[in-house]
Amino acid sequence: MSDLLSRISDAVRWGRKDEIEKLAEEVIANNIDPIEVIQKGGVAGLDSLGQAFEELEAFLPELMMGGETMKILIDKLSPHMENQKSAFAGKVVIGTVKGDLHDIGKNLVATTLSVNGFNVVDLGVDVSTNKFIELATQNDADIIAMSSLLTTSAYYMEELVTRLVKEDMRSKFKVIVGGGPIDPNWAKTIGADAYARTAVGAVKTCKELMKIEKISETLIGD
Repeated sequence: MSDLLSRISDAVRWGRKDEIEKLAEEVIANNIDPIEVIQKGGVAGLDSLGQAFEELEAFLPELMMGGETMKILIDKLSPHMENQKSAFAGKVVIGTVKGDLHDIGKNLVATTLSVNGFNVVDLGVDVSTNKFIELATQNDADIIAMSSLLTTSAYYMEELVTRLVKEDMRSKFKVIVGGGPIDPNWAKTIGADAYARTAVGAVKTCKELMKIEKISETLIGD
């Protein structure tokens, strides 16, 4: 069992997609708990990849390969989970707010979240408040993540939180914000749950948001 978990971890870490399919079949054939395999094998590989990325020992293409490999593992094992329990860390709807067409930072956050086991729905750029709420509801999202590199567009972050409160939907979604002009004070002012400065920080923050029902006044950073 430990050897199998180690091989799965290595396959995810190095993005070996063909190998992960064979390993997943081995898991199924031996009736091994899929959740345990994903958490102790796949997630361990992602953690190793994430650390390498932080230390500049791995780069974006490797992150994407690792994420794709992890998705293959989850897709193969999901039908064999009891009660169809989700293996994802959570579902995140992410986008750059209305009036802002910048997407490099947002794309990096979306990719890094995917690599770390989140089911990510990327809405793109220039996303209206209505679209954020509509798609978050349709996809049964846990977290709404908003990015802005323009101070003039940051207003739409506040608009979204206000709408959620007004429409009695605030408790349904966690809200995280980030981007060039955004800081923890702005996040607190508009009533967001959290702020993250970097992609790695966003992953850590989203993992914390998934652990608790409601964030306290202390905003989570990276």
